[in-house]
Parts: sequence; structure tokens; C-alpha cells
Amino acid sequence: MVWVVSLRALPLVSWPTIAVRSPSRSYALTLDPSSGLPPLLHPSNHATLPLTLPPSKYPVIASPGDINSPVDPGIPGSPGPDGVPDLYTVDAQGQLIEYPYVQNRTDIWPPQYHFAPPQILGAVTNTSNHAWDLSDGAGSTAADTSGGLNATLSGAYNWTTDSGRGNVINFTGTTGYAATQSLAVDTSQGCTVSAWVKLTSSAANSTFVSQSDSAGNTNGLQLYYSSGAQAWAFGRHNDDTTSTSYTSVYGTHAVTGQWTHLVGVFDADAEQLSIYVNGHLAGTKTYSGTMWKAAGPLQIGRRLYQGAYGEYANAQISDVRTYPTALPPADAAARGDNPVAVQLD
Repeated sequence: MVWVVSLRALPLVSWPTIAVRSPSRSYALTLDPSSGLPPLLHPSNHATLPLTLPPSKYPVIASPGDINSPVDPGIPGSPGPDGVPDLYTVDAQGQLIEYPYVQNRTDIWPPQYHFAPPQILGAVTNTSNHAWDLSDGAGSTAADTSGGLNATLSGAYNWTTDSGRGNVINFTGTTGYAATQSLAVDTSQGCTVSAWVKLTSSAANSTFVSQSDSAGNTNGLQLYYSSGAQAWAFGRHNDDTTSTSYTSVYGTHAVTGQWTHLVGVFDADAEQLSIYVNGHLAGTKTYSGTMWKAAGPLQIGRRLYQGAYGEYANAQISDVRTYPTALPPADAAARGDNPVAVQLD
């Protein structure tokens, strides 16, 4: 697979270069004197690139040329662009990563070049697989604007208009909820859930987002308010049974009457739960349970426990999102949308 074509201008030498992803190689497109053809047509004439960038982990790869060369006092003439193109990727978590292509410090001819250690430049894309803006304003359907997994509203709810967030859904803490027809994320893998919430009452637990199992026992993730701890919380049951064994991480003290952005991250590799409140990491907790998959529907406004639904939200809720990965800290701390990067030019 070809992933970048760029012009490389080295000292005293200039030639276009083409690179391929699998396997990672580069080809200098100088003409072969005997055939008049570029050596790209001769597969033996290539350089192996010391990078492994599979499409599943790095879906966007490109090079805009040499736009960010470091100043290296150890290399004569280094201050300023060195004419060597750098490589940029966007990984599956939406992180923009730069691989600077730099000259070897050893003074040899011809010069040798290599990719310096990658530098994460921040989030550039929204990687949510499902998004319920809850801005529909009427009716009994909460549209999924990202993945097409619409949720059906039932019970005691009403649409209302907020001066800052526009149309939002209001639940009264009794019977109101919204549910999808199938799961949103695989809870046996890393996953993330986020929501904007405005708590109306702190007297009882309020669940903002959860995902049920298919057996009707319990939930595999739960973003909620804990009345016992008087805090925002994120947790999951330790197995797919009706047991009371669960793991939860608690964040900052919860307040009523103001909008709060909550993000719950389950890192399956690190076996850790994290909660972010208004862009700040508020707590982490080691997960002590099994890696099990809640294969039932996503619930907005309630949770499943020992075979029964409850903890109906007494709150206004807006902009619920799920992510099929454990978001890195920079993304989890983001409180707004990032633009979707589909091409780097």
C-alpha cells in the first residue's frame, strides 16, 4: 500500500521519493540509465524504513514535506529546514504523531537519515463510534449522529431548552430512560463513555449512562452520581452474574444545578478505571474483576442491577458518546469536539 509521495532535497542531491506501508520501504525515483525507468519498477532497489504502522492502528499517514526540522548544533548548517520530509500519522485514538526524519550525527558521506522518536502533538479527530447529542427536541427517538444506533425514549422524560446547550433531555428520577437495540462498545476491551449532565437532586443515585448484559443481570459500565459518596463515579460489575461485586472509581464532589462533563475510561490492558470531571483526571481505580462483555443495550438514564433496572437519572443529559478504545489522557480531558481528520496534505 502506497502511503506517501514527497520531494526530498538533501545537500547536493535532490530526488523525489515514494514510500510504501507494507512492508515499510522507500524508493528513490532517479532514472535507471540503462532502462530509462525509475528504480521503483525494480523492487530490489529500496531502503527498508524502521517503522511498523499497520492501518488498523494508524489509519491516516502522510507527509507534507519538511516543515518542522529541529535545530541541531551538532550538524553544520542544521539551523532551519534540512530538506528532509517528516512523517505524520493519526492513530486510532485520534492522536496526531510526528516522526521527524533527521540526519545522522556522524559526519559521513553520503549522509544517513533516520526517524527520530515520535512526538505526540495532540488530538485532531473525534473517534467516538456512537454519539447521542440529545438535541432532537421532540419525539421518542434519540438519534445516534455517529453510528446510527438510535435510542428509544420511554417513561417520565421531557425535552427542554437550555440557554447554553440548546435542546437537552430531562429525566425526573422515576421511570424515564432511553435504550438502544444493541451494545455500543465491547466492555471486555478498552472503552470510554462521556456525557454532559446537570444533576437536579443529590438525594439518590442517578445513572447517566450504562450498558446492560444480555442475560438481564447487571451492567458492564456505569457513569453515574453516587449519593453515598456525594461524588461523580464510573464503574462496572466484576462479572456477569447477579452478585454484588463491582468496582467503581469516584471523582470530585458532585454539585447540582450546573453542567458537568464526565468521562469514564476503562483501560483493559492496564486493568484500570478512570474518571475525568470537567477536563481533569479526578480518580483512578484498579479493576479487580474479570474481562467480560456486556452484550445488551446501552441505557441512558438508568442501570441494571441483580436483574432489575433502577437508579433512574434525576438530571438533564446532553451529548452522550461512546468510544471503542480507552481514550488517552489528552483526549479524555478534552471537553469539546475535535475536527475529523480524513487526509493530511
